[in-house]
Amino acid sequence: MNEPPQHTPMPMFEISHLVKEFNAVHAVHDVTTQISQGEVVFIVGPSGSGKSTLLRCLNLLEEPTSGEIRFKGELINASHADVNKFRQHVGMVFQHFNLFPHLTILENITIAPVKTGRATRKEATAQAEALLQRIGLYDKRHAYPLQLSGGQKQRIAIVRSLVMNPDVILFDEPTSALDPEMVGEVLSLMKELAKGGLTMVVVTHEIGFAREVATRIIFMDRGKIVEEGSPSQVIDHPSHPRLKEFFSKVL
Repeated sequence: MNEPPQHTPMPMFEISHLVKEFNAVHAVHDVTTQISQGEVVFIVGPSGSGKSTLLRCLNLLEEPTSGEIRFKGELINASHADVNKFRQHVGMVFQHFNLFPHLTILENITIAPVKTGRATRKEATAQAEALLQRIGLYDKRHAYPLQLSGGQKQRIAIVRSLVMNPDVILFDEPTSALDPEMVGEVLSLMKELAKGGLTMVVVTHEIGFAREVATRIIFMDRGKIVEEGSPSQVIDHPSHPRLKEFFSKVL
């Protein structure tokens, strides 16, 4: 009897020979990898290794110097690419929340889907309120960012991405600006999203969390991918001396 064909997850991002230079310094140097649908990929490594630059290249907040980035098969760093249309499918969560201080929480969440025509104001509000209920912040919907803690603001920033129904969310060190006691509430929301099958790419220094949640870990140093694989391979049984040295200091 023939075996049924194995379902191969669709590549979300295909990155080929990516280079990003700042003043002739290679922040990202000849990176080739791909991120498939449903993967939770953590990018780790020392400060200045190119992790955040690589992430910011993925949604073209940084324009690559050379190389190719394809999203669902389409070349996105070509001159003719519709960047705004592409960004509607890719959420981004920043280190410092980037909420609009003069808008209420509800307005912060609904502004993008309404402005881009992805939803009516009524639809966006209903979805935002449902998500706020889910994360326990429904009672803050008419508050302003200034009235929230750092952990609450970051969870709102994640909801703001979710309301666009993105194919993938990029997280750039989402806990590094938080007080230590607020880190847990953000990580538990991220863990819930990962379990729900959301495609995620996360730059972080939270190695323990990466080991627990990632399906794959990419270790970068000096702009290059040094090693990538499962958490067990990369964190617990690294083959490269640079990883052994790094993890011996941080674990």
